[in-house]
Amino acid sequence: MKQRIFGLIAAAGLLAAGAPALAHHSVQAEFDMSKTGKFVGELKRFANINPHPRWFFEAQNPDGTVTPFEISAGGGRNRARNMGILRSFKVGDTYTVTYAPAWNGANVGRMRDIVFPDGRVVTIFHADPNNPLDN
Repeated sequence: MKQRIFGLIAAAGLLAAGAPALAHHSVQAEFDMSKTGKFVGELKRFANINPHPRWFFEAQNPDGTVTPFEISAGGGRNRARNMGILRSFKVGDTYTVTYAPAWNGANVGRMRDIVFPDGRVVTIFHADPNNPLDN
């Protein structure tokens, strides 16, 4: 009986330990790091959703329609806080965003650079955006 209980506890522990590994994903699997997209859009919402900060924009098209974009960045809550990201963005301001597009063609991307309304350029990317192993 003790062996059976120990076996169940051990199996539950292994399953629980494997759950975080299943949740993690590859940047290269989600985004085409060899391509770059760009848009000018109004920030509608900024969310520091663990583990990635996310920006929600609406880009105005020439015909007057609006295209929504969701852009994420690497790093976790602490990195975003340490970089001052949480206090830097203002909903309603217009930003120019350069990003790596999603493989599936959705209006989703991985942040490379963002140009603030005052002209400041911030690169929100790891050391070398041209090296697919360094992001």
